[in-house]
Amino acid sequence: MSPDVPAQGERTPVPPTRVQQRRLIYGGTMPIPPQAELPPGTTLPPANRRYIKRKVSPFNIILVLMGTAAAIVLYISNVIAVNQLVNDVHKSDVRLQEILSDQEALRARINQMSSLERIRKRAEDELGLKNPTDVPGWIDVDQEKIRTTEEASREH
Repeated sequence: MSPDVPAQGERTPVPPTRVQQRRLIYGGTMPIPPQAELPPGTTLPPANRRYIKRKVSPFNIILVLMGTAAAIVLYISNVIAVNQLVNDVHKSDVRLQEILSDQEALRARINQMSSLERIRKRAEDELGLKNPTDVPGWIDVDQEKIRTTEEASREH
């Protein structure tokens, strides 16, 4: 058997005729122009290529690219916003630590200023006050003298 001869029961592919080709392109609705009516020297326009449906349209590709670009812009703006917030939080933490250290310094100064030894020294040096050296005694008051004083004050 030669390769050019088809086997029994096989059909050989028949190339489409010119009319069938036009029907593939135009859907068979336009009649073929008669060859005799064409003026001499003119030729038929080239036949259109067969329509091939694209798997992905250019509009869809552009749409996907624009969506991706928008998502990237949103992501980058989100990263920038988060970095600014982190920076603000860090500045606030530093400020808080400064305030806490100032507060501790003020507490230490208050404790130093309110110490009994410092107050006693200033009272002795600046005001001339001194701690008593003897123990205070009890004062006895005569009840008779209180009564006579009260009567005298009522008469006046």
